[in-house]
Amino acid sequence: MWRALADGRLQDAEDILIRLKQEDPLGQETRGFELELCLNSNRLAEASALARQLCRLFPESARIFFLAGKVAYRLKDYKEAQSCFRESHRLFPNWRTQWWLGKTLTQAGQFEEAESLLLSVRERNDSVLLDLAWLYERRNDLPGAFKAYEDFLGIHPGHSFATEQLTRVKANSAEPESLIEELGTLSDFGEAIPLTVFPAYVQKLFETGNTMEAREKILAKMGELDAKTGSQVAWICYRAQAYDLACTLFLAYFRNNASYYKYLNALESAAVKCGRIPQVLDAYRSYAAEVPSLYGRLKSLARRKF
Repeated sequence: MWRALADGRLQDAEDILIRLKQEDPLGQETRGFELELCLNSNRLAEASALARQLCRLFPESARIFFLAGKVAYRLKDYKEAQSCFRESHRLFPNWRTQWWLGKTLTQAGQFEEAESLLLSVRERNDSVLLDLAWLYERRNDLPGAFKAYEDFLGIHPGHSFATEQLTRVKANSAEPESLIEELGTLSDFGEAIPLTVFPAYVQKLFETGNTMEAREKILAKMGELDAKTGSQVAWICYRAQAYDLACTLFLAYFRNNASYYKYLNALESAAVKCGRIPQVLDAYRSYAAEVPSLYGRLKSLARRKF
């Protein structure tokens, strides 16, 4: 079972779990494997309910709390994730738990403790440099983020993700006029603006008052955006008060963020401002069975007067 999960052979893991349940249906290891399989299969609503149950049934299991923390992290419930990782580390101190707690605290904006935890893991695994780079970027320390990505690439040259992130940080660090001119030239010659730098590009267009051009570029590019980039652009539009465009983008990538309360709050706020509450209610109805917490939001939003 360990090997099947580690290798990503989920169907094999399903078959092995059936046999484990026949041998030891209520055992801690069997139930832990069941939770890990739900998590790895991206059945997050099922994993969340199971995690709560298993934390009550096995309060002395560091592994159960660690897996529960990873489930909460995937659902962007960083308060719950932090609680689970802390309990797991209390039960059995482990550097991997420190790493995940550091990642969680970064997402929650608790940068000082997050940095301390991530630095403590630095000698264990080079990949923590990627999380440190994100922490520095969240803290608006772009030189720190730049250095962390460069340090990682010094160890793993040509790593595609780190290379893309370094390019993006460079774009965010550039002067608005310089980036707009450089990418505008690409566009003039019929070359596509790379998705890696597209969010920085439209943000700088908004910042420099080129609102109409920003809107045009976003509408032209919308069909090419992946969920991560599209969500980033949605937040940029929201902060730039382009609420109609923000609402369109928030709805387009709703499924990937249906459990993230800040995303949902911003979606509802944008929808109120541009009169698109019915579309939000439709989205909630479509995914409520998959994400049960949406039922409460659906009822609350339907009762509000606009």
